[in-house]
Amino acid sequence: MRFFAAAAWTTVLLAARRSWGFSGGLGRRVARVENPERLPVWPVANGLVACVLDLLKLEDAAALLEEKFGGRVCPMMLEPEADPFVLLVHHRHAFDFWDPVRPLFRLLMPEGFPAHPHVGFETVTATVAGGLSHRDSVGVVERYHDGDVQWLTAGRGVLHEEMWIHPEGRDCELYQLWVNLGRDNKRATPRTEILRGSDLEVAAPSPGVLETRLGGDLGGASAETTGARRNDVRLSRVEIDPAARFRLDLAADATALVYVRRGHVHVADTLVPRYRLAYTRRESDAIVVENRDPDLGAEILLLCATPLREPVFASGTWVVSSEQELDAADEAYEKGWFGVPWRSSLSDDEWRAWVQRHPPRV
Repeated sequence: MRFFAAAAWTTVLLAARRSWGFSGGLGRRVARVENPERLPVWPVANGLVACVLDLLKLEDAAALLEEKFGGRVCPMMLEPEADPFVLLVHHRHAFDFWDPVRPLFRLLMPEGFPAHPHVGFETVTATVAGGLSHRDSVGVVERYHDGDVQWLTAGRGVLHEEMWIHPEGRDCELYQLWVNLGRDNKRATPRTEILRGSDLEVAAPSPGVLETRLGGDLGGASAETTGARRNDVRLSRVEIDPAARFRLDLAADATALVYVRRGHVHVADTLVPRYRLAYTRRESDAIVVENRDPDLGAEILLLCATPLREPVFASGTWVVSSEQELDAADEAYEKGWFGVPWRSSLSDDEWRAWVQRHPPRV
């Protein structure tokens, strides 16, 4: 009788283990938590003060300063296990007339990112506040801001510029994510898609949780393999009230990363503080994120995907599949095959004339 009882109990435990994941009902565990460096820029003075506060272990004060006045960017070059995600950047800036360094800094560096090339991947730029003005070598001009999301498929190669839209005194905050393309899509035709903030899918999957989908249709019915409905990724901003829990079912072999924008959360039993990035283990059919603080809300950026499991060679602004493709991209850019870079100071009419004179040839 004891043998049969033990066998039955073991069966129950194994079933629970398969259902809940290896962490006993809390979903997949965390492989590691990274504390990426935050660099001072726009305005530099604010960013430097925040960095000094961090060095003094006054992280809450540094975060409050950054939230109120901007001044830092956090670039995160992602590890291979983040496949297909390559890079994540969190921008938080302010462009105020009273900033004494701003005129000098603007002479050295434009307020944005002048024309530069991309090959072999997609950028996803999700605005929180403020936004960007986009122009590219294909002839597209777009403005997006305050919750809008742009998906840019670079594919076989494109030049684009991204310049800040910043009414005086307003903060600018956004995420930019680089998502690799599968080998079959590396030569895709460059294009952009804008998802307006008012049109984004918003759901309340559990009490005290609000999920805003930023694109991707992982687990859905889409047949798309590029763009905002590509079926191998799911990108979300998730707000979690005090003492609330968010759960997402996903395949055990899926990639899942958690970046904490506000508050502190637990992924399984691992604490992930504000501004940290958590890599999760591929071991369970769900990820569970809890806000155990009784008073303060939290917000995360959740990146989920089916890994491509293909070679990745990333250099500068190229993400390709081999050293030979890196060399080919360098050569194509030098020959002007993606178009020829233009000055960010050009008016839209001047820029259109420039693009017509120097069209891409790939």
